[in-house]
Amino acid sequence: MIKVLSYSGGKDSTAMLITLLKNGSQIDEILYVDMGEWIWEEGEKHLEKVEELFGVEITKLDVSERIKDGFKKYGFPSIFNRWCTAIKRETMEKYLKEKYPNLNKNDIVQYVGYCADEEKRIGRKLYSKFKMEYPLVEAGITKKDALELCYSYGLDWDGLYEHHEHFSCWCCPLQRKSELKWLFNNRPELWDYLRKLQLSTDGYYYNGKTIFDYDKRFWSENIEKLKEERMKNRKGVEDG
Repeated sequence: MIKVLSYSGGKDSTAMLITLLKNGSQIDEILYVDMGEWIWEEGEKHLEKVEELFGVEITKLDVSERIKDGFKKYGFPSIFNRWCTAIKRETMEKYLKEKYPNLNKNDIVQYVGYCADEEKRIGRKLYSKFKMEYPLVEAGITKKDALELCYSYGLDWDGLYEHHEHFSCWCCPLQRKSELKWLFNNRPELWDYLRKLQLSTDGYYYNGKTIFDYDKRFWSENIEKLKEERMKNRKGVEDG
């Protein structure tokens, strides 16, 4: 029996790794699918830190070229066409089948990082090729617990979870609009990259809106705040 940890690089899969190591559980592979330029640079640093801290080796499967080709074909992913997730899943399955050709799907177990407050996700068949185990659910670890556990080991992703709920691709159309606005205000180089992606596809970014629609929306919201501040400052000068 081979046991494989599906590692996203985020708080839940990291907490799952910590939990399994603390329990002395069997881990034969730690598989991470590298999405290339779509991954937060904070995440790349995190992987190195995890390997050094716990003395483990993370197998990195590079799909950056497939992601570029997928974008040319489909444009931005959507809730109805998560082609990027399919690439990750197919790449992992192909790797395991090639490395363990004598094993059938019942001989491979995937550790999946769903938390105790996400039990409803267990019924989904995203990883139906192999058997699945949910260490965080079994340990009663919630999403909040998972983050706190990571922080207790000094793993903080350089503050990424202070402004984003999930460790997904930074350009994901399914992120919250407040998170997208954080990119607009704080990471101009990434926002410029999004503009270039939008210009290279005829599809929308999310729900009938382009990046330029959000560009205008966020710019307008910021302008209104600047106007309010300017009026307050002017009033202060006049009163003085």
